Amino acid sequence: MSAVMIDEQCLIQCMQDFRTQIIGLNKEDSNQGMKDQYKESLKQLTDVWSKKYRDGEMMMEMVQELRHETSFQERHIKEKQGQILQEATKIKASEKTNAELTQHLQELKEKLERKREIALTNKKANKERLKELQKSAALFTYRLGLEIRKVKGDKLQFVFCCINPKELEQQYSCIISLTEEGQYEVTGFDPALECGAELEKKLNQTKNFSALLTNLRKAFTALSSQTT
Repeated sequence: MSAVMIDEQCLIQCMQDFRTQIIGLNKEDSNQGMKDQYKESLKQLTDVWSKKYRDGEMMMEMVQELRHETSFQERHIKEKQGQILQEATKIKASEKTNAELTQHLQELKEKLERKREIALTNKKANKERLKELQKSAALFTYRLGLEIRKVKGDKLQFVFCCINPKELEQQYSCIISLTEEGQYEVTGFDPALECGAELEKKLNQTKNFSALLTNLRKAFTALSSQTT
């Protein structure tokens, strides 16, 4: 705004100077002097305003470029802000996922630890029960002609003798073991017994090992009498 006012003042001053010069000319050469003076003043004014016009165009170009640059910077800032928001969202989602994963892993760890403790407890209990089993079976060894052998995998083989009166040394056997859940398994009958599954079921129900040994001898005796 101040530059425009200065240009207007300059133009007014030039016109006043031109008017003063015209009035001061002699009448004799007034026409020729006016023409010369007019041409000179017109040339000066043309040069001044041409320069002002070029300066104005340059100023407008600079303003336009500045507007374009400002607009570009604003778009660039908005894009960066959008990218930052996206990254922040991803980071929050990642943090949430990591927290959930950490919690899940902790729960699995605690679950495995509980299972390990249960397995150790059962293993210890099974060992104690095997010891008791050996002790209980030892009481019947002499009276029933029973031999107990420890086989691979913490299993016990029970070998009965004195069953077949024609061949007292003939052996009748089975294998007894404990599962991880603390259940008895009675397998490996030699010779095979049809009632083996029933004997195993009764043992797990009653936990009466003495009765099992008695029933095994009876079953083997019955089988021996059938074959002789």
